[in-house]
Amino acid sequence: MKESSLYVRRITISAVFLSISLVLKTAFSFYIPVFGQNGMSVGISGIFSIMPSLLFGPVYGSVVSGLSDFLGYLLKPVGTYIPLMTLVVAAGGFIRGALWSALRNKDSKKMRIAVLIFSALMLSAGIFDHAFLAADGVNSEFYNQVQKENINTDNMHLISKMLIERTIDVKDPSGNLKTYITWVTTAMIVCAALGILLLAADFFITKRLNHDTSKGQIPQLLIAMIGSGLIVTTLNTIVLRETIFTAWKVLPFAVIWIPRVIEEILGNTVKAYFVAVLLEILRKLRTDKN
Repeated sequence: MKESSLYVRRITISAVFLSISLVLKTAFSFYIPVFGQNGMSVGISGIFSIMPSLLFGPVYGSVVSGLSDFLGYLLKPVGTYIPLMTLVVAAGGFIRGALWSALRNKDSKKMRIAVLIFSALMLSAGIFDHAFLAADGVNSEFYNQVQKENINTDNMHLISKMLIERTIDVKDPSGNLKTYITWVTTAMIVCAALGILLLAADFFITKRLNHDTSKGQIPQLLIAMIGSGLIVTTLNTIVLRETIFTAWKVLPFAVIWIPRVIEEILGNTVKAYFVAVLLEILRKLRTDKN
Protein backbone atom coordinates (compact mmCIF):
# COMPACT_ATOMS: atom_id res chain seq x y z
CA MET A 1 0.00 0.00 0.00
CA LYS A 2 1.36 3.44 -0.96
CA GLU A 3 2.31 5.74 1.91
CA SER A 4 -0.21 8.40 0.86
CA SER A 5 -3.00 5.80 0.77
CA LEU A 6 -1.96 4.58 4.22
CA TYR A 7 -2.24 8.11 5.65
CA VAL A 8 -5.65 8.60 4.04
CA ARG A 9 -6.86 5.30 5.47
CA ARG A 10 -5.61 6.16 8.95
CA ILE A 11 -7.15 9.62 8.86
CA THR A 12 -10.47 8.17 7.65
CA ILE A 13 -10.57 5.52 10.38
CA SER A 14 -9.58 8.10 13.00
CA ALA A 15 -12.38 10.38 11.78
CA VAL A 16 -14.88 7.53 12.14
CA PHE A 17 -13.77 6.88 15.72
CA LEU A 18 -13.93 10.61 16.46
CA SER A 19 -17.48 10.81 15.08
CA ILE A 20 -18.64 7.88 17.20
CA SER A 21 -16.97 9.44 20.24
CA LEU A 22 -18.72 12.78 19.68
CA VAL A 23 -22.13 11.15 19.28
CA LEU A 24 -21.69 9.18 22.50
CA LYS A 25 -20.30 12.19 24.35
CA THR A 26 -23.31 14.28 23.33
CA ALA A 27 -25.97 11.69 24.06
CA PHE A 28 -24.59 9.41 26.76
CA SER A 29 -22.33 11.38 29.08
CA PHE A 30 -22.95 13.21 32.35
CA TYR A 31 -21.04 14.89 35.16
CA ILE A 32 -20.67 13.95 38.81
CA PRO A 33 -20.39 16.98 41.14
CA VAL A 34 -17.23 17.25 43.25
CA PHE A 35 -17.54 19.73 46.14
CA GLY A 36 -20.28 21.68 44.39
CA GLN A 37 -18.69 21.67 40.91
CA ASN A 38 -18.97 19.43 37.84
CA GLY A 39 -15.70 17.75 38.65
CA MET A 40 -15.90 14.33 36.96
CA SER A 41 -17.21 13.35 33.54
CA VAL A 42 -18.70 9.89 33.15
CA GLY A 43 -19.38 8.29 29.78
CA ILE A 44 -18.28 5.71 27.22
CA SER A 45 -17.17 8.06 24.45
CA GLY A 46 -13.55 7.75 25.56
CA ILE A 47 -13.50 4.13 24.39
CA PHE A 48 -13.55 5.30 20.77
CA SER A 49 -11.38 8.43 21.10
CA ILE A 50 -8.71 6.16 22.60
CA MET A 51 -8.52 3.84 19.59
CA PRO A 52 -6.47 6.00 17.14
CA SER A 53 -3.64 6.38 19.67
CA LEU A 54 -3.44 2.59 20.00
CA LEU A 55 -3.86 1.80 16.32
CA PHE A 56 -1.81 4.57 14.70
CA GLY A 57 0.43 6.10 17.37
CA PRO A 58 0.75 9.18 19.58
CA VAL A 59 0.24 11.87 16.91
CA TYR A 60 -3.14 10.50 15.84
CA GLY A 61 -4.05 9.97 19.47
CA SER A 62 -3.18 13.55 20.34
CA VAL A 63 -5.17 15.05 17.45
CA VAL A 64 -8.26 12.90 17.98
CA SER A 65 -8.27 13.41 21.76
CA GLY A 66 -7.90 17.17 21.38
CA LEU A 67 -10.61 17.39 18.72
CA SER A 68 -12.91 15.19 20.79
CA ASP A 69 -12.61 17.58 23.74
CA PHE A 70 -12.99 20.77 21.66
CA LEU A 71 -15.81 19.59 19.37
CA GLY A 72 -17.51 17.85 22.29
CA TYR A 73 -17.70 21.17 24.12
CA LEU A 74 -19.16 22.89 21.03
CA LEU A 75 -21.83 20.19 20.70
CA LYS A 76 -22.59 19.97 24.42
CA PRO A 77 -21.25 23.00 26.33
CA VAL A 78 -20.80 22.47 30.06
CA GLY A 79 -19.39 25.35 32.07
CA THR A 80 -16.57 27.55 30.80
CA TYR A 81 -14.36 26.41 27.95
CA ILE A 82 -10.68 26.30 28.92
CA PRO A 83 -8.26 25.89 25.97
CA LEU A 84 -5.56 24.64 28.33
CA MET A 85 -7.79 21.67 29.21
CA THR A 86 -7.94 20.71 25.54
CA LEU A 87 -4.15 20.85 25.35
CA VAL A 88 -3.93 18.60 28.43
CA VAL A 89 -6.35 16.09 26.89
CA ALA A 90 -4.37 16.15 23.62
CA ALA A 91 -1.16 15.56 25.58
CA GLY A 92 -2.87 12.62 27.27
CA GLY A 93 -3.66 11.09 23.87
CA PHE A 94 -0.02 11.52 22.86
CA ILE A 95 1.27 9.95 26.09
CA ARG A 96 -1.15 7.03 25.75
CA GLY A 97 -0.02 6.33 22.21
CA ALA A 98 3.66 6.65 23.16
CA LEU A 99 3.29 4.28 26.12
CA TRP A 100 1.43 1.73 24.02
CA SER A 101 4.00 1.93 21.22
CA ALA A 102 6.80 1.40 23.73
CA LEU A 103 5.14 -1.44 25.65
CA ARG A 104 2.93 -3.36 23.23
CA ASN A 105 5.64 -5.81 22.14
CA LYS A 106 7.05 -6.40 25.61
CA ASP A 107 6.68 -9.80 27.25
CA SER A 108 3.48 -9.74 29.31
CA LYS A 109 4.72 -12.24 31.88
CA LYS A 110 7.87 -10.21 32.54
CA MET A 111 5.81 -7.05 32.83
CA ARG A 112 3.55 -8.65 35.43
CA ILE A 113 6.60 -9.77 37.41
CA ALA A 114 8.10 -6.27 37.16
CA VAL A 115 4.86 -4.66 38.41
CA LEU A 116 4.67 -7.19 41.25
CA ILE A 117 8.27 -6.53 42.31
CA PHE A 118 7.78 -2.77 42.04
CA SER A 119 4.61 -2.94 44.16
CA ALA A 120 6.32 -5.07 46.81
CA LEU A 121 9.29 -2.69 46.99
CA MET A 122 7.08 0.40 47.23
CA LEU A 123 4.89 -1.18 49.91
CA SER A 124 7.89 -2.31 51.96
CA ALA A 125 9.60 1.06 51.63
CA GLY A 126 6.46 2.96 52.62
CA ILE A 127 5.80 0.78 55.67
CA PHE A 128 9.42 0.78 56.85
CA ASP A 129 9.77 4.55 56.35
CA HIS A 130 6.62 5.13 58.39
CA ALA A 131 7.92 2.85 61.16
CA PHE A 132 11.39 4.46 61.23
CA LEU A 133 10.00 8.01 61.29
CA ALA A 134 7.56 7.10 64.05
CA ALA A 135 10.37 5.49 66.10
CA ASP A 136 12.44 8.68 65.79
CA GLY A 137 9.46 10.92 66.61
CA VAL A 138 9.65 12.64 63.23
CA ASN A 139 6.23 13.85 62.08
CA SER A 140 4.62 16.96 60.61
CA GLU A 141 4.74 18.68 64.02
CA PHE A 142 8.39 17.80 64.68
CA TYR A 143 9.74 21.36 64.38
CA ASN A 144 6.95 22.71 66.58
CA GLN A 145 7.89 20.30 69.35
CA VAL A 146 11.69 20.53 69.26
CA GLN A 147 14.05 23.51 69.14
CA LYS A 148 16.28 23.41 66.06
CA GLU A 149 19.45 23.84 68.10
CA ASN A 150 18.52 20.81 70.22
CA ILE A 151 17.99 18.44 67.30
CA ASN A 152 20.44 15.52 67.29
CA THR A 153 20.20 13.08 64.39
CA ASP A 154 23.11 10.83 65.41
CA ASN A 155 20.89 8.03 66.73
CA MET A 156 18.14 8.41 64.14
CA HIS A 157 17.44 6.12 61.19
CA LEU A 158 18.76 7.11 57.77
CA ILE A 159 15.39 8.27 56.40
CA SER A 160 14.84 10.57 59.40
CA LYS A 161 18.31 12.07 59.02
CA MET A 162 17.78 12.70 55.32
CA LEU A 163 14.44 14.47 55.79
CA ILE A 164 15.69 16.64 58.65
CA GLU A 165 18.85 17.63 56.77
CA ARG A 166 16.77 18.60 53.75
CA THR A 167 14.25 20.71 55.70
CA ILE A 168 15.89 22.14 58.80
CA ASP A 169 17.31 25.25 57.12
CA VAL A 170 14.50 26.03 54.66
CA LYS A 171 11.98 28.87 54.96
CA ASP A 172 9.07 26.62 56.01
CA PRO A 173 10.63 23.56 57.66
CA SER A 174 7.35 22.14 59.01
CA GLY A 175 5.54 22.42 55.68
CA ASN A 176 8.45 20.94 53.75
CA LEU A 177 8.90 18.13 56.26
CA LYS A 178 5.20 17.26 56.00
CA THR A 179 5.49 17.08 52.20
CA TYR A 180 8.56 14.86 52.33
CA ILE A 181 6.95 12.54 54.88
CA THR A 182 3.92 12.17 52.61
CA TRP A 183 6.14 11.29 49.66
CA VAL A 184 8.20 8.64 51.47
CA THR A 185 5.26 6.99 53.24
CA THR A 186 1.76 7.53 51.83
CA ALA A 187 2.84 8.10 48.22
CA MET A 188 4.86 4.89 48.16
CA ILE A 189 2.02 2.86 49.64
CA VAL A 190 -0.38 4.38 47.09
CA CYS A 191 2.02 3.41 44.27
CA ALA A 192 2.05 -0.15 45.61
CA ALA A 193 -1.75 -0.16 45.75
CA LEU A 194 -1.92 1.04 42.13
CA GLY A 195 0.36 -1.79 41.07
CA ILE A 196 -1.78 -4.36 42.89
CA LEU A 197 -4.95 -2.90 41.37
CA LEU A 198 -3.36 -3.07 37.91
CA LEU A 199 -2.51 -6.75 38.39
CA ALA A 200 -6.04 -7.47 39.66
CA ALA A 201 -7.56 -5.67 36.66
CA ASP A 202 -5.21 -7.55 34.33
CA PHE A 203 -6.29 -10.89 35.84
CA PHE A 204 -9.99 -10.01 35.57
CA ILE A 205 -9.87 -8.75 31.98
CA THR A 206 -7.63 -11.58 30.79
CA LYS A 207 -9.97 -14.19 32.26
CA ARG A 208 -13.07 -12.48 30.91
CA LEU A 209 -11.60 -12.42 27.40
CA ASN A 210 -10.18 -15.95 27.71
CA HIS A 211 -6.79 -14.69 26.61
CA ASP A 212 -3.56 -16.64 26.94
CA THR A 213 -1.92 -14.89 29.90
CA SER A 214 1.53 -15.21 28.31
CA LYS A 215 0.52 -13.75 24.95
CA GLY A 216 -2.12 -11.13 25.75
CA GLN A 217 -1.34 -7.44 25.87
CA ILE A 218 -3.65 -6.52 28.74
CA PRO A 219 -0.89 -5.31 31.15
CA GLN A 220 0.51 -3.03 28.44
CA LEU A 221 -2.95 -1.70 27.65
CA LEU A 222 -3.75 -0.99 31.30
CA ILE A 223 -0.44 0.78 31.88
CA ALA A 224 -0.90 2.94 28.77
CA MET A 225 -4.48 3.89 29.61
CA ILE A 226 -4.25 4.28 33.38
CA GLY A 227 -0.83 5.93 33.24
CA SER A 228 -1.91 8.58 30.73
CA GLY A 229 -5.24 8.97 32.54
CA LEU A 230 -3.56 9.72 35.86
CA ILE A 231 -1.35 12.36 34.25
CA VAL A 232 -4.33 14.02 32.56
CA THR A 233 -6.44 13.90 35.73
CA THR A 234 -3.66 15.44 37.82
CA LEU A 235 -3.05 18.25 35.34
CA ASN A 236 -6.78 18.88 34.88
CA THR A 237 -7.27 19.09 38.63
CA ILE A 238 -4.51 21.70 38.86
CA VAL A 239 -5.97 23.71 35.97
CA LEU A 240 -9.52 23.61 37.35
CA ARG A 241 -8.34 24.48 40.85
CA GLU A 242 -6.37 27.46 39.62
CA THR A 243 -8.96 28.81 37.17
CA ILE A 244 -12.73 28.40 37.39
CA PHE A 245 -13.12 26.21 40.50
CA THR A 246 -11.28 28.54 42.86
CA ALA A 247 -13.40 27.28 45.78
CA TRP A 248 -11.29 24.13 45.63
CA LYS A 249 -8.26 26.12 46.81
CA VAL A 250 -9.51 26.14 50.41
CA LEU A 251 -9.26 22.34 50.44
CA PRO A 252 -6.03 20.28 50.40
CA PHE A 253 -5.09 19.22 46.89
CA ALA A 254 -5.31 15.53 47.82
CA VAL A 255 -8.95 15.92 48.90
CA ILE A 256 -9.87 17.03 45.37
CA TRP A 257 -7.42 14.79 43.56
CA ILE A 258 -8.08 11.41 45.20
CA PRO A 259 -11.79 11.06 44.18
CA ARG A 260 -10.88 12.01 40.60
CA VAL A 261 -8.00 9.51 40.58
CA ILE A 262 -10.25 6.71 41.84
CA GLU A 263 -12.79 7.52 39.13
CA GLU A 264 -10.01 7.60 36.52
CA ILE A 265 -8.61 4.21 37.55
CA LEU A 266 -12.00 2.51 37.66
CA GLY A 267 -13.15 4.18 34.44
CA ASN A 268 -10.01 3.28 32.51
CA THR A 269 -10.14 -0.30 33.78
CA VAL A 270 -13.65 -0.67 32.38
CA LYS A 271 -12.64 1.09 29.16
CA ALA A 272 -9.61 -1.18 28.82
CA TYR A 273 -11.90 -4.21 28.74
CA PHE A 274 -13.97 -2.82 25.85
CA VAL A 275 -10.88 -1.47 24.06
CA ALA A 276 -9.32 -4.95 24.29
CA VAL A 277 -12.49 -6.38 22.73
CA LEU A 278 -12.35 -3.84 19.89
CA LEU A 279 -8.65 -4.52 19.28
CA GLU A 280 -9.37 -8.25 19.15
CA ILE A 281 -12.20 -7.71 16.65
CA LEU A 282 -9.98 -5.53 14.45
CA ARG A 283 -7.18 -8.07 14.66
CA LYS A 284 -9.51 -10.89 13.54
CA LEU A 285 -10.88 -8.79 10.69
CA ARG A 286 -7.36 -8.03 9.53
CA THR A 287 -6.40 -11.74 9.75
CA ASP A 288 -9.51 -12.83 7.83
CA LYS A 289 -8.86 -10.23 5.15
CA ASN A 290 -5.29 -11.42 4.69
